[in-house]
Amino acid sequence: MVPRGERPLEDDGGELTAFAADLRRLREKAGSPPYRRLARDAHYSSTTLADAASGRRLPSLPVTLAYVRACGGDTEAWEARWRALGARLAAAEDHADEDRDTERHRGPYVGLAAFQPEDADWFFGREQLTEDLVARVRSRRFLAVFGASGSGKSSLLRAGLLPRVREADAPGWDVVLFAPGARPLEACAARLAGVSGDSATALRTDLSTDPRALHLTALKALAGRSEDAELLVVVDQFEEVFTLCDDARERTRFITALLTAARAPNSRTRVVLGVRADFYARCARHPELVEALRDAQLLVGPMTTDELRRAISRPAARAGCTVEG
Repeated sequence: MVPRGERPLEDDGGELTAFAADLRRLREKAGSPPYRRLARDAHYSSTTLADAASGRRLPSLPVTLAYVRACGGDTEAWEARWRALGARLAAAEDHADEDRDTERHRGPYVGLAAFQPEDADWFFGREQLTEDLVARVRSRRFLAVFGASGSGKSSLLRAGLLPRVREADAPGWDVVLFAPGARPLEACAARLAGVSGDSATALRTDLSTDPRALHLTALKALAGRSEDAELLVVVDQFEEVFTLCDDARERTRFITALLTAARAPNSRTRVVLGVRADFYARCARHPELVEALRDAQLLVGPMTTDELRRAISRPAARAGCTVEG
């Protein structure tokens, strides 16, 4: 029986549908709690949780584990299932990507969306700022990138910094990129698991109980690698620890884990935060963060006329178009 207000799943025999159906059955076994009540335990919105069981897409691992945990399910078993399904879907997506690439780049601009790492060849106008950012990341272990909403922080981090780190400027570095969301420790654990090979559930427990967990996981993941190998942790939209995470203890543990990893004497971790400038005062409420930020900030301002010109004309030229005027 479908809970009131929840749309029936399509009977298409697909793996996403089966995954969603089992999430719904897990909720039924828990007594079919309303999504609003489930949201209080999962620390995700009722809309996000309902969408996780809609069958339209594979929910993120943090959302999946939060849903399962709130329903009393086996998080390790569900994590293993999520990873297996995710790998199969990714393989199918890779085949489709080849056909989409040409279609995607018929237009030279990404619109209002943030640039992603795969858009690096189309990212123009912030060349000097990218150089400054890369230089600072290479010279220090902690850095916060501040800027107004819409200033291009996410694009700078994703299409400016990450491609440079992965391709040329820091070969051998592992990269973990995520937004903290409502459960920052869970989000961090989910991404860290892909680098360390550990269970996200176990990592989440470690991060909750040991402030050195991120640091120790990085050392383990990089053991036996070149001395130049590092773990770069990029937390985009860091302000979500204030806007979405309502658990003050988890917020503090997350911040402490990041700073401990960056400050350890034998650290092999570098941390970069992307933060909306209007949350500067909220950052200042955490003494450890204040100390770390004293000489570790990069401010993203509006584009200059020349930068804006390049941001418009260079992608057009690369696509074989002409900009008039």
